[in-house]
Amino acid sequence: MSEINDYKLCSRCLARISRKFPKTSADEKCSLCDNLLLHVDKIYQVIYNKIHKFGIEFETFHIACQVNYNELNVAEKEIHKQVNYKGNNGLKKQLRKELSAMIVEKMGKTIDYKNPEVIINIKIRKKAFPHTPYAEIKNLTVFIDSNPLFIEGKYRKLVRGIPQTKWPCTKCKGKGCESCDGTGQQYKETVEGLIGKHLLPMAKGKTIKFHGSGREDIDVLMLGEGRPFVIEVKHPFVRKIDLKLLRRVVNSHSEGKIEINDLKFVDNNRRAAIKNSSVESYKIYSAIAEFEKGVTSNDLKKIEKLHVINQRTPIRVSHRRADKIRTREIKELEAERINSKKLRLKIKCQGGLYIKELISGDEGRTVPSVSSVTNNKALCTQLDVLKVHIP
Repeated sequence: MSEINDYKLCSRCLARISRKFPKTSADEKCSLCDNLLLHVDKIYQVIYNKIHKFGIEFETFHIACQVNYNELNVAEKEIHKQVNYKGNNGLKKQLRKELSAMIVEKMGKTIDYKNPEVIINIKIRKKAFPHTPYAEIKNLTVFIDSNPLFIEGKYRKLVRGIPQTKWPCTKCKGKGCESCDGTGQQYKETVEGLIGKHLLPMAKGKTIKFHGSGREDIDVLMLGEGRPFVIEVKHPFVRKIDLKLLRRVVNSHSEGKIEINDLKFVDNNRRAAIKNSSVESYKIYSAIAEFEKGVTSNDLKKIEKLHVINQRTPIRVSHRRADKIRTREIKELEAERINSKKLRLKIKCQGGLYIKELISGDEGRTVPSVSSVTNNKALCTQLDVLKVHIP
């Protein structure tokens, strides 16, 4: 069983734990902190240098500390036991407390335990880390991680043939092949990519992730005010982005393919609200329906009475959507004749209703449908989204 004289503590640890232990001499290491608490100023300098080297912008922070040094962990427990220490002031907490105070005082930043913009990770081990600037803290290193940046906006898609997000090549499954020119993507351009290629360098981030309030098919335009979205920048070093500049750059460099508006900074809760808003939203579509046989005035009346729709997962998306029946409501439907076999339909409906299948019936998976109430096979030959409204 260990005794008090088996451990020697530095002046800092004697003051914060107990003065019953022998004090370390100038060339001895503290059994409790490995002399790290004697060099907190150097640890702070490492943090400061990393922040400025990478140009990391932040206002709020939190410090995390990990001790992968078994001897220190065991010694701490034994030392606390020797003096019946009941406090809550271990090495990790002490380092966090002192370094946090220095960052607040010297950098003017704010501690945020719940949702900090950056997390400063301190890792301690027995073996020295390479390229350590100070020999006194060679077994300590600092990693700085930046929490995601979230920007909300609305996008308009003004040409057909562009998907909302990345679409892995069907031949190589994203690995890169001759068919996709080594990109791994089925389509060279996406709404996500047209925004992200300008946003990512502005934020000095690693990757982006796009969260839309639903999505339109690749052959569908997104018109009106646009579709709400939140774009997430992972590990950004710059947070104070000029959103007006971002909007101008994206809109001027997209060659009329997309347009973004109403940009603003939001938090993670808004991302979740946008992503899960489909059922609570309503959408307005303009669709052209073409029929096998001529359409009568009575047919138009039947179509305009469509209200509650039971829709089994469409065949075309069954490979990526759960196979179930969804009930959706049509709030308004106007049918306008283009010619004897072609109608323009303006549909205001609950989010999550598949319009192409509403028209075709999808081999009986959508009931009722435009095809079923007219007893006349119909197909959607053009579809545009005019409005996406979310709560």
